[in-house]
Amino acid sequence: MDKSKTIVICVDRDNDIGEKAGLDTPIIGKEASLSAATKLALADSEDSDVNAIFYAISVYDRLVEEDVEAEIVLVAGDKKVGVTSDREIGKELDEVLSKLGSDSAILVSDGAEDESIVPIIQSRVKIDSVRRVVVKQSEHLESTFYVIKRLFEDPKFSRTFLPPLGLFLFLLAISLLFGMSGQVMGVVLAFLGIYMLLKGLGRENILKNLFESAKQSLYSGKITIVVYICAVVLILVGTSKGILSISQPDSSEHIFLSFTYYVKGSIWWYVGAALAPIIGGIINMLIEGEKIVRQWTILFSVIASGLVIWGGSECITLLLRKDPLPLVGYQYLFFSILGAICLYFAGVRISGYVQDAITKKEREV
Repeated sequence: MDKSKTIVICVDRDNDIGEKAGLDTPIIGKEASLSAATKLALADSEDSDVNAIFYAISVYDRLVEEDVEAEIVLVAGDKKVGVTSDREIGKELDEVLSKLGSDSAILVSDGAEDESIVPIIQSRVKIDSVRRVVVKQSEHLESTFYVIKRLFEDPKFSRTFLPPLGLFLFLLAISLLFGMSGQVMGVVLAFLGIYMLLKGLGRENILKNLFESAKQSLYSGKITIVVYICAVVLILVGTSKGILSISQPDSSEHIFLSFTYYVKGSIWWYVGAALAPIIGGIINMLIEGEKIVRQWTILFSVIASGLVIWGGSECITLLLRKDPLPLVGYQYLFFSILGAICLYFAGVRISGYVQDAITKKEREV
């Protein structure tokens, strides 16, 4: 078995060699690497991996001239950059090392993803040097331009971040044209904040599923799209009512008092917004002849939750305002909790009754 001491490794993390040039990796040897670089250059002359491969060949030639026992290797990942591509790179490195038995390596990279590639190689062989290939006149300009260019070309990045950014810039331009920058910017920042919150929590699919459901309902003639629009309108109205409620004369005395005024002014509008899709779903199920069971529990639970929040906000408001009759606030809270419990059990009872009726009917059949 050929025992090379130093290998020059050129890594194509997103597998442009395979996707564009149609070559299988790993590729071992100068002639095979030169042929791969030529084919990739013919397929896409702007690909930075072409320059990285040629640079790796030049590093290999210098090592040979210095009488260093060396070999050049091209390994590639996968177009699904991330865990999949990194595992493929590790698999190919294991294959190469089992053939060559090297004790050290020189990594040649285009510089965009060094931090991701280096740990993979270091876990298998000692890295003596990392050489970055910069093609443009200015290294910093090239690196920045390259990263931005690759990000914009990455479908995952462009589909995730460019639509909100484009919407933000478009609405900003409209607001400046019509002199409504303050109001429009407030709305835009609110929606961007919601989007970033969902994205950070890994719940961005909620928006996608909501859009897909609305689109399907539009084509199928269901009422879903109508109730979604109603929900959005109710949320906007509720938010407006909440903001107007903050303008109470004594709200400036305590920050938390402003919050309770906001809750009192908006909570039932938000409850209505939450109920709209539920009611729409029930109507669709009635139209399609489906059995309505657990929807009743959800319906009454939403109303019960709104009642508790409203009662709590009333109680807190009276306490913060130092009302001469604080007992009234506790009464609000007590009866709202009691009413919420009754509503919840009413929903459970109705669902149980419907389920029993369905079961009885199925047995008779």
